[in-house]
Amino acid sequence: MVSRDFFRFNTTNTLSADVDDERVLDAAVAWCDRCELLLSRVDPASELFRLNHAEGRPTEVDPELAAFIEVALAYCREAGGLFDVTMGSVTRLWDFKRQIVPDAADVAEALRHVDYRNVVVEGSTVTLRDPQACVDLGGIAKGYIADGLLALLRDHGVERALVNLGGNVAVMGGRPDGDPWRVGIRKPFPSSALPLLDSFATVALRDGSVVTSGVYERAFERDGALYHHILDPRTGRPAETDLLSATVVSRASLDADGFTTALVIMGADRALAFAEEHPALEAVLVTTEGDVLATSGIGKDVPFELLG
Repeated sequence: MVSRDFFRFNTTNTLSADVDDERVLDAAVAWCDRCELLLSRVDPASELFRLNHAEGRPTEVDPELAAFIEVALAYCREAGGLFDVTMGSVTRLWDFKRQIVPDAADVAEALRHVDYRNVVVEGSTVTLRDPQACVDLGGIAKGYIADGLLALLRDHGVERALVNLGGNVAVMGGRPDGDPWRVGIRKPFPSSALPLLDSFATVALRDGSVVTSGVYERAFERDGALYHHILDPRTGRPAETDLLSATVVSRASLDADGFTTALVIMGADRALAFAEEHPALEAVLVTTEGDVLATSGIGKDVPFELLG
């Protein structure tokens, strides 16, 4: 296995693949650069930036971006709006790195422009029917990119690989020794409070993806209140939930990434029922009381081990 570490998408990423020619990894990193030029909300050179600044005019965009937005809208519908790609008007108000809490009136005004149903895709033309809407694909982009990287590697004849996009993990083919990949589920504490590889459980996969969302990263406390980065599209504020984290295991990384945030917002009971009823998903949930909940396929269809 040959590995490559690189910084993209505001995080450190790792590719490991059974390749003889490292130019395959060069092509994978180059594809990540293309994704940034398609999907970045903040890069003025990106296709998405151009769409968000079109003031509601129908905009011809790269066909790949248009197709991905259409896919993302399907996840919005399936999550009942608890995942909404038009949250950009709200997310740009919050700055968790500098611990800035926006004014309540500004949040309320931004929420008026949050509604994924105002995004219309017709071929490669995308229209934001609300000129002040702002599409933010950050909540689902890594799943799309991880699936795309595995597809690219597969097209180059790669049979075994691991992709880790800052915690969004996707694997194929099993390990070189023939065993499945063992993917850790991190303890629900900030990265600054524990080693990056400190996990409370593992799942075993030959092909599939594991993605975790939690209220512990990019979070801060003020006046006894916890402010975290998982924003509820109904309020524009950090979600009030009884879950610390939600981990989704699925064949496609897009499914895992597309639903983890919504599961956290749903809360334990609704999230467990939603994941149980969804044929593509298995889930492991950690509650604020420290309980670990899991769908029926965890431990049965997906080998699962709690660590000491």
